Amino acid sequence: MNRQILLVACFLAVISLSGCTDVAKTPIAPNSSVYEYDVFLNGSELNGGFARTSTFYLSTNSSVKVVNIIDNESLIDIMPLEDLTKTDAETLSNIVVIGDYANNTSSSIDLFENYSTQQNVSALNYTISEKVTKGQKHIYLNFTEPIRGYVAYTMTSSTGQEFLHIAQTPSVVRVVLPESYTTGNLLIGRARPKPDQIYYDNYGRMNLVWNNTNADKSSLVTMLETTFNREIQTPSNTLKLIGVKFYKESAPRSLLIVGVILGSLALIVIMDSLNKRRKLRKLREQIEARASGKKPRI
Repeated sequence: MNRQILLVACFLAVISLSGCTDVAKTPIAPNSSVYEYDVFLNGSELNGGFARTSTFYLSTNSSVKVVNIIDNESLIDIMPLEDLTKTDAETLSNIVVIGDYANNTSSSIDLFENYSTQQNVSALNYTISEKVTKGQKHIYLNFTEPIRGYVAYTMTSSTGQEFLHIAQTPSVVRVVLPESYTTGNLLIGRARPKPDQIYYDNYGRMNLVWNNTNADKSSLVTMLETTFNREIQTPSNTLKLIGVKFYKESAPRSLLIVGVILGSLALIVIMDSLNKRRKLRKLREQIEARASGKKPRI
């Protein structure tokens, strides 16, 4: 009996130390209607197919709806930047898969348009794995074979009106701000790095797009390229941090009004202080003049 308990304890210890747990997952009645399946493939052409296109629909309640267009991939590596104060919150929820195995389909815009129109949830089995590498949490959606279609899910995000995403290459990243929200003000906040494209959709929402995100070359690499007159290739699988601070469209005007009010109050305080100093200086001169028997200056 003791030997059996010892074996079970050793097995659990090995699992806990591995840092990665696989769980077979079959979607159970996911709600596909909460997502927008937009065939956004601008700038994502890649070797006869399409690079992964990820659209993040931001909200003000610390959740993000994510819709990925997957073309002949079997593994999705999600690196969530979570709110550490919400330890009981589910990182991913309502996972929806609309598509088919890549061997059963051919890559084309028409195919993704059909998927987005029909929105039939597919019963493609996958596993969910979690692993922490160099302090960064990874969540893996692993399909039994490459798929082609949409993979959507709801993800928790950090508190506040700031969104962070670690993008992988090659990929296209689109961030859709909530209605009546914007970004770009130097004082309040903006998107970094600068988006390749900014436009407004039919709902009046600001859309920010980064095409085929690549890691920027460091100044050292640029200097070496100039010195040796030779291009230095960056690794194909690189990461890039995308950050967006968003706020109400009325925020800059409100900030300006508050600034004017505070500036006016500061000016009043300064003028009042100068006036009091002038009066005190005049009073001191009068006292000194009386003490010396001279006529004070007016």
